[in-house]
Amino acid sequence: MVHTVGKLEQYKLLNSGQMKLGSIPTTVEYSMANLHLFLTKFEELYIKHDTSGQGRGIFKVTKGPYQLHTINGYSMQGQQINQKLTVKQIHELLQPFEKFGRSHPYIIQEGIKSVTDSGHPFSIRVHTQLVNSKWEVSGILANISSKQLDNNGIVNRCRGSQILPIEKLMKHYLKLNPKKERELLEKIKDVSICASETIASKYPAREYGIDVGVDNNLNPIIFELNSTPGIAGFHLVDPKIWRHIVDNRKGL
Repeated sequence: MVHTVGKLEQYKLLNSGQMKLGSIPTTVEYSMANLHLFLTKFEELYIKHDTSGQGRGIFKVTKGPYQLHTINGYSMQGQQINQKLTVKQIHELLQPFEKFGRSHPYIIQEGIKSVTDSGHPFSIRVHTQLVNSKWEVSGILANISSKQLDNNGIVNRCRGSQILPIEKLMKHYLKLNPKKERELLEKIKDVSICASETIASKYPAREYGIDVGVDNNLNPIIFELNSTPGIAGFHLVDPKIWRHIVDNRKGL
């Protein structure tokens, strides 16, 4: 059975492993006190449910004046949220059943600007697999936010983002020359393999879907890993990549 590793546990493992400094966003367990603290350090941050996926339970919080902060994202039920709230009101939005002794596990993550030259948020999905006892990158694709989603910065196909080949992202959207393309691709592969090895050392798995951003200095940033990754997006981008992943799965 594949163990679901929460986002906070992922951060702790990656932060204590061999990951390059700066390749993972600062992450803490959610609490009102930590939310206050992060808002003193960062203009933007993300609050994410610790184990959810598909763009649910994730919010971008932008620091605002008069202790009113913009929270923009999707609830656990997929409802779109876009409001200006105090920290206390944000907490009540996230934890509506706390008074009944029930609370959801969330994390707070430093906001990383992973945007194209034109300002559209993007992320990169890297699919790694354990083949013959060695981790390899089996496929890479890119996701770019649609215009209506730019404000929340949430890049997820389930929320309407566009999927495209990684080469198109680098050439047409990031406007990189061939040398920079090769260098960035190599760095993305290296950090993804390192992250896979680190998490699998404690929670063995055979494949991961890794969401990666790229900062202004063209350094890859690991957002999170998924130990039960979907692969439909690869079929849309390049059926050959999808087939390669499927063939590898048969031998895992």
